Amino acid sequence: MMANSKSTIRNTFLYTPCCCPVGKKLEKQQFGCGKPARKRKSYKTPRRIQYLAKPRKPKRKYQPQQVQQYTTQTEVSRPYDEPYASKRLQQLAQPHVRKLVAAQEEYRRFIARNQQEQLEKRIKKSMFTVYSRLANVQLPDLSELKGMTPDEWQKHRDWLARNAQPKMPPAPEQPKRNRKPLSALLNRIESLAAPRFTRPKFTGKERPLPAVSPAATKATPSEHVQKLAEPIARRRRAKGPIVEDTSIPENVLKAQASSRIVQLAAAKHYANVKNEYRDNPFIVEPNALKAKASDRILELAKPKKVKK
Repeated sequence: MMANSKSTIRNTFLYTPCCCPVGKKLEKQQFGCGKPARKRKSYKTPRRIQYLAKPRKPKRKYQPQQVQQYTTQTEVSRPYDEPYASKRLQQLAQPHVRKLVAAQEEYRRFIARNQQEQLEKRIKKSMFTVYSRLANVQLPDLSELKGMTPDEWQKHRDWLARNAQPKMPPAPEQPKRNRKPLSALLNRIESLAAPRFTRPKFTGKERPLPAVSPAATKATPSEHVQKLAEPIARRRRAKGPIVEDTSIPENVLKAQASSRIVQLAAAKHYANVKNEYRDNPFIVEPNALKAKASDRILELAKPKKVKK
């Protein structure tokens, strides 16, 4: 950088060469070359930093692979590259027979003998081509084709509807059973009706039952015992209809109100209060009687039309 700046100054027309030591000293002060250049220190990176600087999963470089030598290639026929035209192209190049015959009949008088022979040869060649034979084919007349009558069309539609249904699998064959008469089965029915295990009949004396105590005959059940004797309602149906108990309990009828409850139960008396709602809370405000509904309120007041 310093050498470039010196060369630019020396190339100017105002520069005059000076060999005195004062001039060299001034140049050094001007461009800051008096300080000696510092040497750069070479720092050595430790192995740990070099190991951490490497990527964990290095990506593999792309390597072009060779194409297989033996591959199936499709051949494209290019007739313009071949030395000779194919038979199809030769037949297409021949003119139509009708045009040749019309030209022969029209120019018969004006054509020489050798030219007429050439026309006849061309007519013979073009007569044996496939395209000349197809040109003479006549298409069938569409008016002769008959359509289906309404009865035939309805019959065809029935056939389509019948065949469009899914095919049902055949029903399985039921096995034939050889039924026996009832007289032949009575012995088997009686043997099945008999119990498997029979108990021997008791023929001895019966044991006497325990006697009832005289106190049990005179006992009267209490309310709790009667309540326990009732069957348990296992389900909601067994309880029957629900009957609400609207009777007032006796404790409430016998209760006596305290002085505080009597004080709270008494109505408040408002003195010197101008409020019309205290005496009659159902009075309509006079502003509400004079109010006029806006168009929007009338629109909202109309009932909605519900689609059926």
